[in-house]
Amino acid sequence: MKKAQATPTDALTHQQVVDLVMTLPSDRLASVYDFTLFVKSHPLRPAPAADSGAETAEEVRADEAQWDQELEASREDLRAMAREAAAEFRAARTTPLEFTPGARPAR
Repeated sequence: MKKAQATPTDALTHQQVVDLVMTLPSDRLASVYDFTLFVKSHPLRPAPAADSGAETAEEVRADEAQWDQELEASREDLRAMAREAAAEFRAARTTPLEFTPGARPAR
């Protein structure tokens, strides 16, 4: 059996696909046919245009640095809240969260 060569998809021809299919054992043809019908019924969507509002790598680093500073500044407050919540849980003064069918917290 001849080995299929890798071809860039933008240079792929119908004949190359046919040639490849012709090398398949007959018991695989139904799978190829089904997959071809699937691909035909799901056309490619054009790639979205570049997001002009996307952050640059520098902006992402600056944002992360700001979050790190804010977390560091509030670390003791967060620890105090965690200790308080743990104490309330151990004292059985908490109630379980209830959720709506849409998986949102119930009020």
